[in-house]
Amino acid sequence: MDVFTVCPEYETEHFKIRKLEAGDVEGLFPCYSDPEAARYFNGDCCGDDFYYTDKDKFRKCVEYWLSRYEARDFVRWSVLDKETGLLIGTLEVCPSLKYAVDGRKMGILRIDLKSEYERWPVLKELMDVLICHIYEDLEVASIIMKIQKDAGERQKLIKEYQFVDAKEECNISLEDYYIRYC
Repeated sequence: MDVFTVCPEYETEHFKIRKLEAGDVEGLFPCYSDPEAARYFNGDCCGDDFYYTDKDKFRKCVEYWLSRYEARDFVRWSVLDKETGLLIGTLEVCPSLKYAVDGRKMGILRIDLKSEYERWPVLKELMDVLICHIYEDLEVASIIMKIQKDAGERQKLIKEYQFVDAKEECNISLEDYYIRYC
């Protein structure tokens, strides 16, 4: 299956994960205008920190994300809390050779969540479904993720999912990156 032709949807007990839509701006703005959530957004190499107080600027960001999907650069999914019906953030996977040393694609993973969802049970539930699908769906041999040292709940991902320091494994000079192989 080509994720850039038919974008897969995933579902967990508490969340539905589906392709980002232009109409998600209103629902996602509370996440991207949350300064506590923005502490964990990964804007490395993007020229943006993804923290917005202006909804029109955020709308342009979403339009850009959608254009990059059409260009086959990355997939950005919206995450819906099934209990509340509210969007709580997004997930992105960018299949890339940028940091690879072995010629095999890596999936650069971004998880952006409203601050009240920045908790271990939520991160684990989302990571469990991603681990089950993204290696095959995005044809990547590994996933790489920024996990800041002060991101206590995210730090638990390193041990739980056998991430290792990316500097020792691939061609990345940025801090706080970890890699997990298929």
